Parts: sequence; C-alpha cells; structure tokens
Amino acid sequence: MINQLLIKLTENDKRIIFILLGVFILLLILIGYIGYLVTVIMKWQGKKINNYVTDAVVTGVIQDEDSFRKYAKRKNRLVFYRQARIPALIMAAGIIFYIVASLFVGFVNPFNHDNGFGTLFFIWDFRTIITTPDSGAGILLNWPAVVNTPHFVANAWVSYVAVPLVLIGGIWYLITVQGFIARYLQIKKLGQKVFGDRIENFTAGQPYQPQPQPTNQPQDVNPTDDIRV
Repeated sequence: MINQLLIKLTENDKRIIFILLGVFILLLILIGYIGYLVTVIMKWQGKKINNYVTDAVVTGVIQDEDSFRKYAKRKNRLVFYRQARIPALIMAAGIIFYIVASLFVGFVNPFNHDNGFGTLFFIWDFRTIITTPDSGAGILLNWPAVVNTPHFVANAWVSYVAVPLVLIGGIWYLITVQGFIARYLQIKKLGQKVFGDRIENFTAGQPYQPQPQPTNQPQDVNPTDDIRV
C-alpha cells in the first residue's frame, strides 16, 4: 500500500513533502533555541535575588534558613508587584479601550482576518494541503491556500489599537512571572547553600576568616637571644 502511494506521488508532491520536512526541522531547532534562551534568562533573573538578601545575611539579621526563606520570599513578592504593575495596566488599558470603543462601532472578533488584527498578516488554510481525488488515484499534495494577504481595513482600527496593547502587556507580564519563578527557585538554592549542613564552619553575619596555613620553613632565630650578659 505504501509503495503504491509513493509511486502515485508526483514530483511536485515530493517537493512539497521535502519542504514540509525542512520546515518541521527548522521548527524543532527554533524550539530548542527558545528553550535554551529561556533557561539562560531564568538563571540571570534568579541571581537578582542575591542583591536583595545579601545585606540581611552579612549583617546577621538572618540567622537560620527558615528566616532567610521568609525574608527572601517577601522581597520576591514585592519585586514582582512593582514589576508587574506596568504590564498589567497596559493590558487593562487595551481591554477597556476595546470594550468602550466596541460599544460605539460594534463588537467583532479582534483577531479575525476580515475586520480585525488578522488583516495585517498572511494567513494560510493548511487543511487544503492534502486532497483525495474522486477517481481514487491516491492523494494529492497542494500548497496551502492563501486565505488573507496583509491589507489595511479602516473599520478594524479598534483591533489595531487594542490587540497590540494586550499583546505587549501580556508578553511583558509573562516575563515578570518568569522572573518571579526564577527568583523563587534561587531562594531555595541559596537557603541550602548558606545555611545548609554542607557548609561547615560558617556563621551568618560573621566575615569569613581564612585559617592560617602551616609552613615547613624554619623560623628565624637570633643567636644572641640565649646569651646572658
């Protein structure tokens, strides 16, 4: 059955298959790079909590791991609140603008490609890639049909304003949430590192004092020290 299907594929069908495989591989690579970038950003964001708790540990205000975690989590919540206010306000402004403006011009799907934000993008119908002829002569692979090409629609001005505000605020807010989670994970790691049993001879609030290293060099002796006059 598979051999018959391959034989019935035309050269154009084979080219489409290779292009789709190439696009799929590129998507996998892109997802991998995005995952790596997210990991790097989370490490960078997590280390920011060090600046908020260092003084409290060094000065001895915090003496145990439980107090450290409570203090660091409270700091983390305050930082998240300050950082999330602006993107939350931007999203709220976009939603309120859309609701108020739609009361006058009518409610529509803000993302559609007829009179919404989707009019500014290429849109393909991927359901038309594979078709089956009525004659039953195998399957046919076609290029996806273009549903929409970028164009400006005056009646979509509400979506042109509201959707970017919501998207910008939403992405910004997700970044702040990512930073909150990264700092939370770093708090647990720092608590175990500073106050855990793995760190010996360490007292919070006391500067580190290196122990003197033994030396095998002979000490200088003044031969006249033992001479009594």
